[in-house]
Amino acid sequence: MSRSLLAPEIPGLTYVSKLGSGGYADVYLYEQQMPARRVAVKVLRETGLSASAVSRFTAEANAMAQLEHPHIVPVYAAGLAPDGRPYLVMMYYPKASLAERVRTEKLSVAEVLRIGIQIGSAVETAHRAGLLHRDIKPANVLTNQYGTPGLTDFGIAAQIADVDDEDTGVSVPWSPPEVLYATSPASARSDVYSLASTLWHLLVGRSAFEVPGGDNSSFALMKRIRDTPPPPTGRPDVPASLERLLRSAMAREVTARPATALDLVRSLQAIEQELRYQRTPIVVAEDRESSRSSVEATPPADATRVKGAQVVSPQPIVRQDYPPTSASSDRTVVRGGTPQASDEFSPTREMAGRREPEPAEPAERRVSVPVMMAAVLAVVAIVVGAVYLSTSRPKAPPAAADAVSVQPPQFGEEILRPGTLRFTHEIKGGSVTFSWDYDHALASDSYSWRHKDQAAVSTITQRTLTLPLDGARVCVEVRVVRADHSYADQAYEGDCSS
Repeated sequence: MSRSLLAPEIPGLTYVSKLGSGGYADVYLYEQQMPARRVAVKVLRETGLSASAVSRFTAEANAMAQLEHPHIVPVYAAGLAPDGRPYLVMMYYPKASLAERVRTEKLSVAEVLRIGIQIGSAVETAHRAGLLHRDIKPANVLTNQYGTPGLTDFGIAAQIADVDDEDTGVSVPWSPPEVLYATSPASARSDVYSLASTLWHLLVGRSAFEVPGGDNSSFALMKRIRDTPPPPTGRPDVPASLERLLRSAMAREVTARPATALDLVRSLQAIEQELRYQRTPIVVAEDRESSRSSVEATPPADATRVKGAQVVSPQPIVRQDYPPTSASSDRTVVRGGTPQASDEFSPTREMAGRREPEPAEPAERRVSVPVMMAAVLAVVAIVVGAVYLSTSRPKAPPAAADAVSVQPPQFGEEILRPGTLRFTHEIKGGSVTFSWDYDHALASDSYSWRHKDQAAVSTITQRTLTLPLDGARVCVEVRVVRADHSYADQAYEGDCSS
């Protein structure tokens, strides 16, 4: 196949090399002539084009052009090549994608948290613009020359209000079960799942449900994603709070996950604080209405501005003007019951290389009240400072001068795991009623249930379930769902009518 079929001739651009391939497009490096810079050009493949593929490509151009964010890859232009293939001109990110990086290096917990907050901010920005990404994965997070990550490939993004479309060719290892099995429409929580799955991958070096040396076909992965809870990372340096957050964000039950990408990002930021890492800022554009209100409320440049209150952690104050504590310090001394003035520091005499005492005052002259008060206050300040410094615990320096304290994620008091379900069933007429009980039950518990070996899931609040027999054996599986989403990895347990 000739090069012209792989890299089309595009006016104003000069082909350099091929960068990679995706599901339905290839990416090339070009030199742009005006303004002079290197750009990445995504080109739809010439063979196998369909109306839906072209439509998705067009949606990518429109979606990415609308999103301006420091962690979303910018789009410069879009069009049709002379051979009729659609193309997209984007900023060139020269460093390896996260998928390539984790193949050869182990990322630190601090870096994974930072990436999660940055890409999560980009995802939240897309959601606020009414767009779902629906294919968040390590390969779609690029890195620029400064090491800054950028989310790309919105080729399957769609308006949140229009999510009941056909299959979008999602990437199985990082996709949630409701998308893989089409049991419910994709939502913001679907992107939350994929982002958490991406972070799990960055920590371990592989996707969460991949079994080293095992069957990792799409079918096997889909079944594990549907039927098993996400495993722990197994890294000793990953804190329990991060393990719990990833387990919750990758829960099979949609409602058990954080409701928004911003919720996930704030929890990641709180874990940063828990580990005393430098705090990564959340970058999310304001809503238009709030921005307009802010502009209208902005006072003139010369107006007095009043800042809101900040949460400030108390820090020891090191005073540089404490009087010396030695016997020769500059203070009033009493000798033989008669107060006398000690030497006072004189800048002029000090520069001359010596210190000379002031002429002694008459013994009968009393020390002035201000001098005595100053001496007493100095001694009190020394004592108080010494006590404070000796009893205070060392504190880590704040991450930044304007940082506001963030509470670590609260997972509530310890709640015991639901016990094994004990089933009973009663057949009456043409129906069967299943009932169950278990240890450590809570009044706020609800229950997900499904027919055995089926993907469709329903939720009920009572511990009984009545189903028609229809002359056949009926088998159901039930799982306890806690109101606070704890133990979201609880497995399904089942019973049959006979």
